[in-house]
Amino acid sequence: MEVKNLKIDTLGSTGGKMLLVDVVAAYAYVDGHRTNTISGYKYTVVLEERMFDKLAVRIDGEKQMDKPVDGNSHIYVRFDNLELSLFWTPSGHQVSAKASGIHLANENIKSQK
Repeated sequence: MEVKNLKIDTLGSTGGKMLLVDVVAAYAYVDGHRTNTISGYKYTVVLEERMFDKLAVRIDGEKQMDKPVDGNSHIYVRFDNLELSLFWTPSGHQVSAKASGIHLANENIKSQK
């Protein structure tokens, strides 16, 4: 089995409690070079149950949530269809994450699956 085809248990890996700390634009790439075209956004979360590791989750399309406005805001979130993947760089193995949506953790909404 190739590492790129491995499916990772997202709840077991993230611990479930995710605190939003940043939102930045994600850009499109053409032939390995970054363009000026915004193709989505990366939502950086702190994984409280994983020794406060950070994870940046990419969601293509329009911005779905703004970053907290000050350091005192605690915004817990959950992701729709969160997928984690491993990839290798000269610095070692890394984790990439993508999802189809982001919501406040306490929102009751219908599943978008």
